[in-house]
Amino acid sequence: MRRGGGVGCEESQGSGRTEVTDDRAAEPKAKVPACGGLSPAPEGRPAPRLHMGNHLAPAAPFLPHLQALHVVVVGLDAAGKTSLLYRLKFQEFVRSAPTKGFNTEKIRVPLGGSRGITLQVWDVGGQEKLRPLWRSYTRCTDGLVFVVDSAETERLEEARMELHRISRASDNQGVPVLVLANKQDQPGALSAAEVEKRLAVRELAAATLTHVQGCSAVDGLGLQPGLERLYELILRRKKAPRAGRKQR
Repeated sequence: MRRGGGVGCEESQGSGRTEVTDDRAAEPKAKVPACGGLSPAPEGRPAPRLHMGNHLAPAAPFLPHLQALHVVVVGLDAAGKTSLLYRLKFQEFVRSAPTKGFNTEKIRVPLGGSRGITLQVWDVGGQEKLRPLWRSYTRCTDGLVFVVDSAETERLEEARMELHRISRASDNQGVPVLVLANKQDQPGALSAAEVEKRLAVRELAAATLTHVQGCSAVDGLGLQPGLERLYELILRRKKAPRAGRKQR
């Protein structure tokens, strides 16, 4: 697993194969790749990727357009962001410590009968002191994933404020947003519809393509349909400018 400034998620339920306890301090001044993601490689050279805390390592060249997408995962601390990331990567529950910087993984997502897509996923720490750094990772991203702890209802207003702030940031306007209502396996967890209402997601709908999906990092429930829906929203957004040009 690749990480920068610590590994974390903030899951309390279930049992896992691995417990990660990286206590390195975050490095707010660490250089972030252009547009919060991977930079294009010079001609004739492989594309770089971040590996183990901002060291550059060679990676395979980008796949064709729309088959390699940049996605950023944000949300409050203890929402379960990193456990969701590693559920997608390893297909099992990984218990880990709070993220003090960021984690990044390249994940292959199957899409029906096609060969699927590759996502370069960035998971950024959710502590209050780290939230100003979110925009360094989300600018120019293809899609935004906002993770919510569905069982911690007393923090939903705080989550609502952060969701609206990051979605309406000038760099992120129009970027499709997938809200993952995590921890559906826990007693008292709100449904996806209830989370959508409490977060006032429909207020974003005028300028942003959104979808709310219930999920669980413990058993993987809801992750595949959620990512498929996010991919559909990304495609719709990318096709819209071309359709507009054809009409003119």
